[in-house]
Amino acid sequence: MSSIVVANSNPVFAKRIASVLHSSGLYVSGIFVSGAQLIDFTKKHYRGGVVISSVKLKDMPAVNLPRIIGSAYDFLFLISPQFAGMCNTIEYASLLMPINRTNLLSTVNMFLNLAEVTPPSVKKKLQSGINDEKAIIEQAKNLLISRNNLTEPQAHRLIQKKSMDMGRKMVETAMIILMS
Repeated sequence: MSSIVVANSNPVFAKRIASVLHSSGLYVSGIFVSGAQLIDFTKKHYRGGVVISSVKLKDMPAVNLPRIIGSAYDFLFLISPQFAGMCNTIEYASLLMPINRTNLLSTVNMFLNLAEVTPPSVKKKLQSGINDEKAIIEQAKNLLISRNNLTEPQAHRLIQKKSMDMGRKMVETAMIILMS
């Protein structure tokens, strides 16, 4: 099972995010205010998961954490309006504050679904044959661009990387993203 972790220098805000996730039936494994705490946790919980983080933590910029922690964890950065320009420079999904509950839950569920075995509904669609794989991949990229502030190359890379990580075709990954 994948871990969901919230990291924010403001513990009250971190608890609010965790509460939103919990009220939707998602279990949050940890709430942290520093990068050191998060790094320590991820070393002990090596199975991976999703980190929901502000761009700055008490002891370091959080944008450095994906390189330190590695690819077992997907990152979703919560970006305040003053850092909105960062969206195009980081290679990870982000949501601009104020956060839309639906977008938060959809993105977290997307990452959790991408880490699991391909859902039967996606397998069934793949077996029945897909006419336009490129169109499905484009739809998934457009969703990532509009919801998670990714550029087109970043969205393509995310689909490509998650496909390679799980040994899936890109169209399969795109379908999972669209269903999340």
